[in-house]
Amino acid sequence: MTSNVLDPSSILHKIAQNLPGSLTSPYDALTAATHAAMLSVGFKFAGLGDDARQEGDGTQTKLPEQWNAQGPHVYSIRYSHPQSSLTFIVKSLKLGDKWIVHGLGIDDNKTATLEVNTDEYTSQSFYPYTSTSDQPLVNGFISSTRLNDFLVLYKINIIQRLMPGLTKAGYTEEESSSTTTTPSTTATPRTDRQPQPPRPPIFDTPTTPEQPFSGRAPNSVGGDDLNPLGGPLGGIGPLGGGRGGGMFVGPDHPMFNNRRDLDDPAGVFGGPQPLPRGAVPPGARFDPIGPFGGNPGRGGSMFGRGGRGRGSGRSQFPGEPDNDELPPPVSQSARPETRTTTSSL
Repeated sequence: MTSNVLDPSSILHKIAQNLPGSLTSPYDALTAATHAAMLSVGFKFAGLGDDARQEGDGTQTKLPEQWNAQGPHVYSIRYSHPQSSLTFIVKSLKLGDKWIVHGLGIDDNKTATLEVNTDEYTSQSFYPYTSTSDQPLVNGFISSTRLNDFLVLYKINIIQRLMPGLTKAGYTEEESSSTTTTPSTTATPRTDRQPQPPRPPIFDTPTTPEQPFSGRAPNSVGGDDLNPLGGPLGGIGPLGGGRGGGMFVGPDHPMFNNRRDLDDPAGVFGGPQPLPRGAVPPGARFDPIGPFGGNPGRGGSMFGRGGRGRGSGRSQFPGEPDNDELPPPVSQSARPETRTTTSSL
């Protein structure tokens, strides 16, 4: 069974073999690691820069002396592969504390990108490093495990994007094609809670999700105009406007459900639905919206079923206004004096 060609120990060995000078920074080390990874899966070094030229016969593996002349800011290396006719460019750059890699197949124009934080994989205090250093190169990385994590990300985001279906002994593609640059745990959405319907602030408190409002919304009045006689749910005749709705409004029309008496302190009476507390600012002039009358649920309703008149007492037609257009009654003092005479027997 062939070993993994991207094993961290194998990559560290290839870095040491193909390092022409020193690694002056963690960015040098990551670039050298990606170069070793490209060589390990069959890519051939084709030169430095962004053009499509292929230098040499593909047998050179060691990077030129000037490979990190613009480092740690920019690195650009070209490659070819026996299984493709394209020339590939791997260009990396430093952006703050991040290291960003872009891969491109010339004439293919499909870009692959990887972004990592250098301090999550490398040790800043270890560098510079040369082949004559006393410490092993593995100490330039956080650990072999973290180096392996970096190589897996590079394989998923760069190699598999540039050369999908690449065949190489000791190389297998990862099943996941995630572009995540750091390992993360995907949050599983909760399914035990269903979203509740929005509740406008002027309605009563919802009781259940299936019946969010205890009363009839005022803006739904008129919704049954296409069925003027109302539905079968409690209609009381052609002009009844019963509980089934309809355009003919009667005392039992659904718009009058859940009314409160005028004396109910729970809210300001404002029509089919009481207004909530605070709807009328303190001291503001407010004319209540009729029609007035007792709550149908308490034995009274509008149109003379035990409703209150607007005068001081009960009117002839309870729930209707008094005959305010009539002149006021004459007071006792204003009546003409009358004398009563009695006859004596």
